[in-house]
Amino acid sequence: MNWIKPLSGISILLFFAIGLAACNTGESKFSPQEVLNTALQDADQPLAYYGEYTIKMNDDSSDIETKEWVAADGKRRIEMTFGNGAEQTITVNDGKHLSMYDKATNTAMIAEITEEDLNMLGQQSPRQQAERMLELIYDSHELSTGSEEVIAGRAAYHIIAKAKDSKTLIGDQEIWIDKETWIVLKSISESNELTMTQEYTKIDFAPELTDDLFVLKIPEGAAVEVIDEASMAPKEVTVEEVQEALGSYYQVPETEELKLSAITVDGLEERPEFSFDYTKNDIPAFSVTVFKEMPNVVSFGGIPNEEEITIRGKKGTKTESGNFRLLNWVEDGLRYSVILQNPELSFEEVEKYLNQMNK
Repeated sequence: MNWIKPLSGISILLFFAIGLAACNTGESKFSPQEVLNTALQDADQPLAYYGEYTIKMNDDSSDIETKEWVAADGKRRIEMTFGNGAEQTITVNDGKHLSMYDKATNTAMIAEITEEDLNMLGQQSPRQQAERMLELIYDSHELSTGSEEVIAGRAAYHIIAKAKDSKTLIGDQEIWIDKETWIVLKSISESNELTMTQEYTKIDFAPELTDDLFVLKIPEGAAVEVIDEASMAPKEVTVEEVQEALGSYYQVPETEELKLSAITVDGLEERPEFSFDYTKNDIPAFSVTVFKEMPNVVSFGGIPNEEEITIRGKKGTKTESGNFRLLNWVEDGLRYSVILQNPELSFEEVEKYLNQMNK
């Protein structure tokens, strides 16, 4: 869902706002430790606000104009307009359900919200966000402070995080944090050749919030899809079902120590993705996902730490960022992606298994 991206961006950058201050060395009216202590002391206080912000990308995509209403109990409404005003989505989190309406297609989706969903959507306390972000960037970025500025009429700290190595999933970041509430008022996030700038033009911490704001009114005649946990969970399938969907494909053979624990299907109905989960000596080892390569796909460039290699005599890529390790290649019209799950398992060991794949 595209609307999640801006929310996730705010949450990630809020991690920087609170967490990075601990290692700041730039000039500030407060010492880095004082900034961190103040942030964490106030971080768990619920906030209600109304805001308007703009998202700009450095590519050909149009700006996204956003309005959001946030209640102290976590309820949220987001209205996003893009495509030069031709498209609009409205998303509502009422605390129990997540509902989205796409005006251009006259379609709606309603899903129950779980604790895991709330975490993904950034519904964590700032303290939790700080702890998670520190784990992500503590060793990978050089941290400093810039000049304090005024964003949307609010005094803001300016924090700069420069990646030490170009081979990182999280590139250079700049954030401007509200000195009173610790909300990120502006952010510039770089990853590979893509730069996203998100900036509030208006924010009000004493909004009038009515109950009807957090009720999505779906127009009559709209196509509505209801999603529950059961419908989203991967479904176990058989080898015969994989063959029926993909035709001939390559599979890693089992050995005395390497066993196929499950085959599941996910993805879109018209393009299912089949995952083969393997264990080695009863410990999760790696997962191989295979699906039909989509024609005419536009490439937006690889991620910064992606390395070109040869897999099974084909051009492929190897990605490693912390505990995340991935192998990717295309063979006979099918794309294969391998995620290494056991940290003690090396790329070389997995490639030996892949070289033994057969139909």
